[in-house]
Amino acid sequence: MRLRPSPRTTIATIVILAATALSSTLTTAGAAAAPVNPAGVISTSVRLSPEAAALGSTPETALARFWTKERIAAARPADNGVSLAELRKTAQSSVLGETAVAGLPPRAAASNLDGQSAAGPAKAARGDASVMAGATGTSWPWRHDFVSLTNGKVLYQHNGGLWHCSGVVVTTEARNTVFTAGHCVHGGPGGGWQNTNWTFIPDYYYGDRPLGTWTARELWSLNGWINNGDRAYDVGVAVMHLNAGRRLADVTGSQGIRINGPATPSVWHFGFPLNSPFDGEDLITCDGATSRRFIITGDLKLACTIQGGGSGGAWLSDFNGNSGYTISVNSYHVGNDLTQIYGPYFGDGVSNLYAAVRNLS
Repeated sequence: MRLRPSPRTTIATIVILAATALSSTLTTAGAAAAPVNPAGVISTSVRLSPEAAALGSTPETALARFWTKERIAAARPADNGVSLAELRKTAQSSVLGETAVAGLPPRAAASNLDGQSAAGPAKAARGDASVMAGATGTSWPWRHDFVSLTNGKVLYQHNGGLWHCSGVVVTTEARNTVFTAGHCVHGGPGGGWQNTNWTFIPDYYYGDRPLGTWTARELWSLNGWINNGDRAYDVGVAVMHLNAGRRLADVTGSQGIRINGPATPSVWHFGFPLNSPFDGEDLITCDGATSRRFIITGDLKLACTIQGGGSGGAWLSDFNGNSGYTISVNSYHVGNDLTQIYGPYFGDGVSNLYAAVRNLS
């Protein structure tokens, strides 16, 4: 005798199946719709190429020898010119509150750092005269001063090529942190980590490296740049190895950082540009007021001729002639206009990034 299901059983079964299907649909839709948080952080480790690793027993020795004058001259700018169609009107959110950490002076001797000496055009020792660069990139007139110590040349190898950016030592508890552009550590969507032979040379000037050659052990950036290609998140960080047992900021000092600060501060910008008439061998500066790309939204804008090779160079607010607060980095120019540069506003994405790296000793 075959039992027939009661109407109540049939209805219950249909309800259960419908609920299961609906739950599955909602879960799948929710998973597909969940956006990647652009303010999230991602990191990777840094490696030496086999050729570099064969040159020394420590990363700093190996890369000091790898980055010869000829290789440095051959490094191309990691330029990030964009079209108008690529620009977005958004900026990093700004709800996490302001963070302001001041710069700190060096506190360790710069000895036994595998420094390399080279002759270049003479520069004066630090004097009291003021510098007003304006929108035209101008050679920073002094050597071995606080500005020169904390700003440096960035070099790395990627896909067989040699590349050149700029960077700045920023104050953290770990005292080993360099800020630069996101595109100086990762190629963005469809690209990859640029994590081979990644090097920072502070106080660089025509081959002269009095504070040695410093090598990164980790690179960090933001989801908004890596996964979305959004230049509002074009910020990168390198966590540096020790050099002769010392931490980078102990030897160089560090510039401050301000996150979620004023919307359009006046700044001084520093970098090592390669666009004519510059050659990437000298620290160049501009200064002026910033504005927003889209009046009150979007990236910060500065009239300045520091372009290719200057990527990642610091924008310092409240600059007193020695130190200031890093509030952005050189990110891109638009089309063929080499008179204006743009940088991301340091908002909640950089707040997350700074929190992730500041204690990585």
